Amino acid sequence: MGCTLGFASCDNDDTAAPPTIVSTQSMYGDYTGVMTSLTIVPYEEESTDTPEGTAITATVDNDTIYLTDFPIKDIVLSIVGDETTADQIVEAVGQVDYKIGYTPTLSAAKDSILFTLDPKPLKLSVNIPGTEEGESLPTAIEIKVQAAEGANYEGKTTALKFGFQASEVLIGEDQTPLEGFTPTTFDFTTVKSRK
Repeated sequence: MGCTLGFASCDNDDTAAPPTIVSTQSMYGDYTGVMTSLTIVPYEEESTDTPEGTAITATVDNDTIYLTDFPIKDIVLSIVGDETTADQIVEAVGQVDYKIGYTPTLSAAKDSILFTLDPKPLKLSVNIPGTEEGESLPTAIEIKVQAAEGANYEGKTTALKFGFQASEVLIGEDQTPLEGFTPTTFDFTTVKSRK
């Protein structure tokens, strides 16, 4: 007498996977993605160009987003007004890391997390060329930062999206507002790195 036993497995690719249930801890981890910056210049013709993105990495823990090697060139360029000088200053300053606090709220469907950013000013110390040949003036720069609405983490795709605006630049120890500074919006679209 013999017995045959078999198992069959059926993988139906047409069926969507059940929604991922997330907790606020789900967004902890390392991310890679793109940061786009957009400066609205008044009285110029509207451009249909999509701004180029800059590669960015971020790490998220329980209450802070850490941005590694934050690209500051657009901000420095708005201060000095010359691309070559801006490149030299960015190189002299070196890597700038920026961290942003946040408060998470789990969505009612438990499939995403909305979070409110609590950015602090970005502070830099740079040497700005003086009026005399070879002169360099050490200058404190403080960039005021305002959070944009709609920051979120999507559980199914592990996409983390947020943004903020550099709204004002203050120069020197007396924190004189930079005349003519045009606010710049920074949008971040990142995905959790697979390990």
